[in-house]
Amino acid sequence: MASLFDKVRVGVLGRLHALTDKVANTPEAYKQRIRDLESALADLRAANDEAAGSVNGYKRQIAKLEGDKATKQADIDLLLGDDDPTNDDAALELQMELEGSDAQLAQLHSLLGEAENNRATLDKAVDQLVEKHKEMVTGLSRITLNAAATKAQNRASSAAEAAIAAAGTVDSIDSIEDQIMRERDTANARFERVIGGLDSGTSPAKAAKLARAKQALEARRATIAATAVQKVEAPAPTG
Repeated sequence: MASLFDKVRVGVLGRLHALTDKVANTPEAYKQRIRDLESALADLRAANDEAAGSVNGYKRQIAKLEGDKATKQADIDLLLGDDDPTNDDAALELQMELEGSDAQLAQLHSLLGEAENNRATLDKAVDQLVEKHKEMVTGLSRITLNAAATKAQNRASSAAEAAIAAAGTVDSIDSIEDQIMRERDTANARFERVIGGLDSGTSPAKAAKLARAKQALEARRATIAATAVQKVEAPAPTG
């Protein structure tokens, strides 16, 4: 049957191996590893407390047995030295009890030595895990700061990209204005062409109108000329 120390050692080692197998690539995952380590550390401390209790218990039993042994040895010496052979059987019985006490003390000392070794091992393991926990907590602070800095840098990069894109749009306004001016020039030319076509001297309607005007002017010129000749040819009045 496995001892308490063996059970704790197997459980804690299994948990620590699981910790090493996990990939902690985010602050949240790293926090979970710290929580797992804290759970393993709590188990070790509980086992260490029990080991310390076992050590104290074995020491208390040893002290009691040694006290009983000293009392029995004193009683044996008293019975053997009183010059009364009738109580020698009692001394023999006490001596037999002493031999049983020696066997119990030997066993208790063996158990005490094992318990002290386990306690020392657990003390060392606790100290190692405490240092590992401090290291991981410090690492978490560093990871958290790095993660925050990375997020801030990404936000700054996004802002810079947006600014660059906006600047590129501003720079392209000149080309947009050129395009608009070209379209405006084209529209003006088209408008002038259309309006010019309406008043063109070469249009049939305007040509006919011009011809009629010319005819009217020629007819009026002929009328004026005829009137002038009539005035010249008329006889002068007599007195």
